[in-house]
Amino acid sequence: MTLANTQYADAITKVGGYYNFVTLINRRLKELNNGQPPMVLPPAEKNWDKIDLIVKEIEAGLLILKVG
Repeated sequence: MTLANTQYADAITKVGGYYNFVTLINRRLKELNNGQPPMVLPPAEKNWDKIDLIVKEIEAGLLILKVG
């Protein structure tokens, strides 16, 4: 499987690779679980997935990974 075939290929490319993508997902997921509000509107359905919400934040340019 190549990264081009994944459903998150655009977001992975935007953050600079798979490792950065997973790191950003994990950090943001921890923030959301600790009570921080989402930066984009969640879908109207009750059972929305936090990972998809975080990917929407990445695609909107609201999340970046600072190294250093």
